[in-house]
Amino acid sequence: MSYSELFKLISSPWCSTNDIKLIARCGRDTAIKIRKEIEKNGKSLPRAKTICVPTQKVIEYLGLDLNYIKEMAQNEETLNIYRTSQYASISK
Repeated sequence: MSYSELFKLISSPWCSTNDIKLIARCGRDTAIKIRKEIEKNGKSLPRAKTICVPTQKVIEYLGLDLNYIKEMAQNEETLNIYRTSQYASISK
C-alpha cells in the first residue's frame, strides 16, 4: 500500500476491521484483536453489521506518525505528477 492510499484510509473518521487490516498490515484475527482492544476502552459505534472504531484510536494504538505519512503522501503525489508530465501524449 502506498502512502497516498494509507493517507486516504486514515483520513476517514471510522475504521472497520478491513481498514485495520490494511493500516496495520495484519490478518483478520489480529485486526479483530486490535478492534476489540480499542472497543474495551469504550470507543466504538453502536453494534451493526460492520463494527467500526474511531480512526484516531487506531492511529494511537498503532503509534503511527501522521505528519510523516502526510509528507510522504504529498511526495508521492508530486512524483506521480512529475512522471506523468514527462511522457508525451501521442494521438492519431
